[in-house]
Amino acid sequence: MKYGMPTLVECLDIYECRRVAVESGLDFIEINMSFPQYQPSSLDAAVLCEISRKDGIFYTIHADEMLNPFDFNPKVSECYFDVMRDTIRFAKEAAIPVINMHLLKGVYVTLPGKVILLNDVYREKYIEKVRQFVKMCEKEIGGAPLKIAIENVDSNPFTESQLDALPIFLDSPVFALTLDTGHELCLDFKDSFVFERYPEKLIHMHLHDAKGKSAHLPFGEGDVRIKEKLSMLRNGDTCLIEVKTIAGLKSSVEYLKNNNLWEK
Repeated sequence: MKYGMPTLVECLDIYECRRVAVESGLDFIEINMSFPQYQPSSLDAAVLCEISRKDGIFYTIHADEMLNPFDFNPKVSECYFDVMRDTIRFAKEAAIPVINMHLLKGVYVTLPGKVILLNDVYREKYIEKVRQFVKMCEKEIGGAPLKIAIENVDSNPFTESQLDALPIFLDSPVFALTLDTGHELCLDFKDSFVFERYPEKLIHMHLHDAKGKSAHLPFGEGDVRIKEKLSMLRNGDTCLIEVKTIAGLKSSVEYLKNNNLWEK
């Protein structure tokens, strides 16, 4: 098992993240490209590779959380295509194995008594954008050992149009899945069937505890069955300890050690 940490707000740059990762005995850092200091234009792949060489730390990427290459405006869509192109190219330079990605539900219209998602109404247009995006990612990744893993989000279960799109993503050799355990619990396990249907596609996990609608808790402070979730991963898969503070990270590492789950 490979355990990692997110790019925490408490850590001002990649060097502070590196220090915390080394002190905690972690294997990787997940670089969140929504942060200004972690844009591809602000990072130097050579620096990341040097840190890897010296400390044995590698990286995964959390793609920009506003990424929506399926927008119906072609100029907006192409902008996000370019963002992912840049992310893939940077990941290849820095020998990064996983890009984590959200699927946004898109624009919606609120009617009396219900909400209508435009991606559901104009599903064929949405699906065509998905096909174009998958093709672009396959071309950019080529034969590199890099996967784009789609995460279940906390704002909504997978929508009807997203469920139609998932087989297109997962038929591709460059796409996989990220299970976020806190999001899963907070949404009453409404997305769990996706991971049961595609167990071979699960390569990455965002592991955190949760209780009710509160997620990103340190391990042992909520209702997530930590050991059970870890058993879903295979040797070599990556598990992000997705808490939001250094203190929470350290207590979660201790939880793993105290419960004989610190298998490296």
